[in-house]
Amino acid sequence: MSEEGNRSRAEHILLKRSLKGRPTAELYDGLFGPGLERAQAAFPVVARESSMSRVRVLIYEPRAGVTKANADRVLINLHGGGFVACFTQCGGMESIPIAALTGVRVISIDYRMAPAVHYPAATDDVVAVYREVLKHTRPTRIRLFGCSAGGLLTAQSLARFANKHLPMPAAAGIFCAGGDAAMGGDSRIVGSLLGDGEAPEPTPTAASNLAYMTGASPQDPEAYPARDPAILAKFPPTLVITGTRDFAMSSAINLHSKLVAARIDARLHVWEGGRHAFFYDVRVPEARESYSVIAAFFKQKL
Repeated sequence: MSEEGNRSRAEHILLKRSLKGRPTAELYDGLFGPGLERAQAAFPVVARESSMSRVRVLIYEPRAGVTKANADRVLINLHGGGFVACFTQCGGMESIPIAALTGVRVISIDYRMAPAVHYPAATDDVVAVYREVLKHTRPTRIRLFGCSAGGLLTAQSLARFANKHLPMPAAAGIFCAGGDAAMGGDSRIVGSLLGDGEAPEPTPTAASNLAYMTGASPQDPEAYPARDPAILAKFPPTLVITGTRDFAMSSAINLHSKLVAARIDARLHVWEGGRHAFFYDVRVPEARESYSVIAAFFKQKL
């Protein structure tokens, strides 16, 4: 990876260690607040708060305004943060660069999280907002994307759309995640050690990885869409992004291979040396490369 990428990874590991034991909100603000400020400074985007179907959202738009050509186009973001926090910080770092580079409005959803709720509350919130967006926007003009917990939630939401016979968005982006919350794979060890400087956890289950998934049935295709070929066969064209030091890399590769087997237009981009959510740092060249890939994919599908 680039020198900037290596410095960013080391900085992330040391900062995370220094914040260990802090309350959840304080931890995520300290860990990702500086990245959000850098994204805000790097891209001319404005944000405004709103609500859709009683769900809080932040709407990101280019500072110069959305052009007439993009007025009827919408990107929907599902933020990362382990289903416990990081709506403002993670949602901003995911949405701001893409709103700037595509010129398209991004709606970031403040879905409900653990410990207050468990699966499928977040999916319910996404569906509520999606139904509201569909009242004014054709599905061919909608794109859905997210990173980490938001990437998994993107897959889960697509599975719900399929089961509820809702029209699919024209494309999806599943970043730093896969479609199976209980899958660890080789990257559980490699990514934990080299990407986050932490000893790997014991063989994971969904509940041990994500408190939000407590009680979800392993046989539920809306909870574990990567396990259900019939559900995956209904997915729209999907862009999958990960890094070789991302603890979720194995899950991401697994999802991509199963989407390909289901004959979906699925594209996998893997950055050498990239830690989990490496593109949260705008200073990193590989992050800017990933923004370009994401923007080009969504523009092509628009």
